[in-house]
Amino acid sequence: MKRDWVAGILLLSAAPLLLVGLWLPVISVRSMLVFARDFSLIDGVAEFWRSGNYVLFAIIGVFTVLLPTMKIGTGLLVWSLGLTHGWAPALVTQFDRISRWSMLDVLVVALTILLLEGTLVTRGDIGLGFVFFGGAVILSTMATHRIAQWRPPADDRI
Repeated sequence: MKRDWVAGILLLSAAPLLLVGLWLPVISVRSMLVFARDFSLIDGVAEFWRSGNYVLFAIIGVFTVLLPTMKIGTGLLVWSLGLTHGWAPALVTQFDRISRWSMLDVLVVALTILLLEGTLVTRGDIGLGFVFFGGAVILSTMATHRIAQWRPPADDRI
């Protein structure tokens, strides 16, 4: 298989962006100019678990951590090994179909900030993790779309 180098570069760029985006603060909450706390996506998922919100833990954990990590990992596997048949390329195609849900947590952060801005004593600011995570999702979505759309030439098919 002739590799799509653009897809490879996109995936290799998305992987470190995802790691950094998960750990850097995505939101900074300030209340009454005294209380301040920064939250990363990993902190948010862990906080749902600690507070007993297991449904939110599962939903945000799957769409924030698991789905993007599996999408990039599977995309890199398919791309680096040049796979054209079997379960891995089919999985990349499924990730391509559901990748719009990878931005679910970005929507949650945006809604949280919108709600915080509505109160007089609380302020929320978007952190750098938001930018890194959003970049990783966009790059990996573009890459998986390219891989899912790739069809080997007729003479390369088995």
